[in-house]
Amino acid sequence: MPRQDFAYQLVLAEDDPETITSVIAYQASSTSGMRGVLWSVPNRAWIYAPAVIADILYDDLDPMPLREVDRQTAERAAREALKNELPSEAALVQLCEEGERMGWRFGPPSAG
Repeated sequence: MPRQDFAYQLVLAEDDPETITSVIAYQASSTSGMRGVLWSVPNRAWIYAPAVIADILYDDLDPMPLREVDRQTAERAAREALKNELPSEAALVQLCEEGERMGWRFGPPSAG
């Protein structure tokens, strides 16, 4: 069954709602769960990390400042704030499929 398009959220700095610290691209479904990619500041890379994304999106006790945006706005934010290109939706699907195959719920294992 095909998945829906990606939704996009900007992760904002807690002390400055104008500062973007990450971009999240995700697909959430009640039947097939969460899958998604985010910009990892420590890794300086786009990573598959659905458990991390779910924690960011749905933590009611300690909510992170977020802003829902469209794809075009997410692309611009990635370029301007993160100095990186947001992967195409086809590339996002590939990152998700690889992460699912590898079982990376919290992102790829660190290389250190």
